[in-house]
Amino acid sequence: MLIELKRDSHVPLYDQIAGQVRGMISRGTLRIGDRLPANRELARMLGVNRTTVTTAYAELMADGLINSHVGRGTFICALPAAEKSAPANEQLRPAPIQWSALLADDRRDRWLGGMPPSPGKGFTSLAYSLPASDVFPLDEFRRAVDRVIRKERQVLLESGSTGGYEPLQEYIAAQMALTGARVGPEQILITNGCQQSISLIRQVLAGPGDEVVVENPTYPGALSVFCGYDSRHIGVPVGPHGLDLDVLEGVLSQRRPKLIYTIPSFQNPTGVTMDMAARRRLLQLAARHRVPIVEDDIYRELRYEGPSIPSLKALDECGLVIYVSSFSKIGFPGVRVGWIAAEKTLISHLSAAKRRSDLHTSLLAQAAIYEFSRRGLIAKHIKRLNKVHLERRDAMLAALVKHFPEESTWNTPQGGLGVCVALPKAVDANQLLLESIERGVVFSPGDHFYSNLPPSNMARLSFSTSTPAAIEEAVKRLGGILKARLLSLKKQGIARAAQSYRALV
Repeated sequence: MLIELKRDSHVPLYDQIAGQVRGMISRGTLRIGDRLPANRELARMLGVNRTTVTTAYAELMADGLINSHVGRGTFICALPAAEKSAPANEQLRPAPIQWSALLADDRRDRWLGGMPPSPGKGFTSLAYSLPASDVFPLDEFRRAVDRVIRKERQVLLESGSTGGYEPLQEYIAAQMALTGARVGPEQILITNGCQQSISLIRQVLAGPGDEVVVENPTYPGALSVFCGYDSRHIGVPVGPHGLDLDVLEGVLSQRRPKLIYTIPSFQNPTGVTMDMAARRRLLQLAARHRVPIVEDDIYRELRYEGPSIPSLKALDECGLVIYVSSFSKIGFPGVRVGWIAAEKTLISHLSAAKRRSDLHTSLLAQAAIYEFSRRGLIAKHIKRLNKVHLERRDAMLAALVKHFPEESTWNTPQGGLGVCVALPKAVDANQLLLESIERGVVFSPGDHFYSNLPPSNMARLSFSTSTPAAIEEAVKRLGGILKARLLSLKKQGIARAAQSYRALV
């Protein structure tokens, strides 16, 4: 097999390999029954990681083109669907509809569609802000599910109230009251996670053409909602204390945005936390200009050190804060249970929007979360998570000191799930990602988090989903790539300087 790889292409190498093998099958160069080289053999021939070939073969196997037999090898077993010859008497079928031509232009794909793919086996992911899955309390949660089904039986499989499961609403209101936020159960709307919460808020409060203030950088899911083709956004920089309030004050004095979206605690992706003085000033600015604040407080419980700071909702005296949170980051990202806390009038409109969207959130999921939480198991799990995450954060920071070039800088977050790294200015994070994928490591380049003017050398490295040993190895590989690239750039600079000198003399 003759396979030519373009290493400077944006197409991943495993995709290039799979595509060229698929083409050889279509052209008849490879025929049914032919044996493909072993993974290790082809990797050696092409000079790539064995995982790259394994991933390419997995793609071909998923298409039904090849089969692997233990002890025998990997063989061509079928032709691509478009190449199968139809029976002579079969009538010509109309061409399949071209969906791409019918899709509306939606620039929101830039953020959610551009995130690194979930890696397969053999990869270390530093890309996703998710809780450590290896400490999920599976047995305790299963028992919680069993208990609520025995107690409420088929009721949990029926349609429920759009507002949510009442015991869970009451539990959330009581927990928020303990932190100083004065809300009642009727001010709580249960949603399918923070992403739906943000989408509902935007539907109700920001119409086509309305301006919304967003942090720059910020959570890509929020950008996909607030910065779509029918929205106008104003990006306000994030500094060492969170949202730049001087810039925000200038914006509010000249514009009339409908919302201010902020993540005040362990901001994603920077990891910074807004201090008490900044929180009070933000609330004063919003009250003076009568602009609601959407407080995304999803990381609040993930504090590893330092004093706890009241939420904006707890400090709010004017009813301007729309509070959003979820159980996703503190234990159960796949269960999809979040909530919005706001004034009753707004909650009624948000409930109507949710009813139009999906009627209600799963009663079984809500009841299981409530049962798990009311028994104190969620608090116990958060404590265990924070201990694990702290160990992994420290492993990440130590590995960065040990393996990254001195030109790199980063912060030390007191909580959250990732570290924001400024790479050497000469390094492009997206180009680094292409090379790091070949070394079995994925991360999130910074431009996924920016509404405008993204720096090319920023990266977010999440530490929560990998063990300390895996983090050490992944950062070591990234550091090796960075140092090699800087050395190459230095040599090129010396060569150019020498050439200029020779031209002068």
